[in-house]
Amino acid sequence: MLVPPYAINNHELELSDKTVETTAIHATGVTEYHVHNLYGHMESRATRDFLLAYRRNQRPFILSRSTFAGSGALVSHWTGDNMASWADLHVSIASVFDFGIFGIPMVGADICGFYGNTTEELCARWMELGAFYPFSRSHNAKGLAPQEPYRWASVAKATRRALRVRYALLAYMYSAYQDSVDHGWPVARPLVFEFPSSQFASNDKQMLIGSSILVSPVLTQGARSVDAVFPTGRWYDWYTHAHINGHNANVTLDASLEHINVHIRGGSIVPTQRPEMTTRQVRQNDYELVVATSANGTATGQLYVDDGESFDTQHKWIDFSYDARVLYVAPRSGTMHVERAVTSLVLLGVVGAHTVSVNGVRVDCSTVVTPNSVVVTGLNIDLNTKSRIVVS
Repeated sequence: MLVPPYAINNHELELSDKTVETTAIHATGVTEYHVHNLYGHMESRATRDFLLAYRRNQRPFILSRSTFAGSGALVSHWTGDNMASWADLHVSIASVFDFGIFGIPMVGADICGFYGNTTEELCARWMELGAFYPFSRSHNAKGLAPQEPYRWASVAKATRRALRVRYALLAYMYSAYQDSVDHGWPVARPLVFEFPSSQFASNDKQMLIGSSILVSPVLTQGARSVDAVFPTGRWYDWYTHAHINGHNANVTLDASLEHINVHIRGGSIVPTQRPEMTTRQVRQNDYELVVATSANGTATGQLYVDDGESFDTQHKWIDFSYDARVLYVAPRSGTMHVERAVTSLVLLGVVGAHTVSVNGVRVDCSTVVTPNSVVVTGLNIDLNTKSRIVVS
């Protein structure tokens, strides 16, 4: 049981090196040899059971490197000891996809790499991508060069830029997590998940967050552009709101060292909030709806809200739809009273706007028209009742 008579490509002398002895006997009489791959899962269950007994109505956050089928109901996961290399930056995307499909949606890789000393450029690119992992953490081994983002000006700038997008999207991502609970859908998705075609089956260089946010990172040393494939339809640049008409083909995008390309899928309504230093602070901010219209001028989206901490929380699902310059807000289910209102709209693919009315009453608000968007501020749309907002 220490040195089995078959090849498993184990680079240690024995199976038990750096882990529990395979000859150990569990309390039930089972030998560790027979349950080794389940041991991390059993630890996760024991830890969760303790925390639930200690804090009965508070959701525990438990992170485990060792997981098994079903662990996603108990813990989050990180993908283990990677290398500070461009190859491992790339493969981290597929690893995150894998565990999403395995039923562990809160997953991420060690940003900037665990073993080996990272470089300024590699760390900048990895911080940009890692900001969109469902579980986002920079982590490395003892005795190696420090890799906190602030150690390089370029990495700090890249990190701030990417994390501002992540924190703006927290409400959207939280809704995607609830979809994972309800339906088993991963939060981080390959293109083929949303666009089931053999053309996208091998794409492991881009990442969808939910159904509507497309991230196209730089994965090659020295590159200052990236070839990103855009499925058929409109896609809007997160930063400039300029749109690309996708035709299932590659588009070359500029990508300076401090920039990661993020696009919003046309036909989507994405709830956002003003970024802050903590998630708790973000939740205190009002909502802005980014209405990214499709080629036919329509869009849909949703928002899930609960208290974020307890099991017996009230909740609310809210549906959004847009058609012919009319935005509809409709609570779908749940009894929770949503404190924060929608105070601004960003309309993409909409030409011109001068007046706004809510439920038939014209409201005094500010409207700014740019070449790529219409931004409406000064609203106060209650998310607890149905509303009909006309922008004309």
